[in-house]
Amino acid sequence: MDIVLSQKSDKPIYTQIHEQIAAQIMNGELSAGEKLPPIRTVAVNLRISVIPVKQAWEQLEREGFISTAAGRGTFVCELAHHEISGKRNAAAEELLSQDVKACREMGLALDEIIELVRKNY
Repeated sequence: MDIVLSQKSDKPIYTQIHEQIAAQIMNGELSAGEKLPPIRTVAVNLRISVIPVKQAWEQLEREGFISTAAGRGTFVCELAHHEISGKRNAAAEELLSQDVKACREMGLALDEIIELVRKNY
């Protein structure tokens, strides 16, 4: 499990953690049943407070990516293929929505944005 935080990002620390762990689960880097390190350990390794790690873990649990068993730890959940696909599409849609909004604010027309996406695909 690799997490790289950026202090320059406009995203909160817990969001950066959440997005990276969710991506690692969706792309198979973290397997179903795999045990995640304790919140405190992650916080120490990242040199941050436990609060953003706890927030990220809570969000991941609400979304069905992980589950916590009292006294045993936190584990990656088994996700069906359609669940992974749906979560991946929702995450991509959110990212694209933000990017399209930013492009529109810069004055780009929709056809220009679509052309940029095609060019970079």
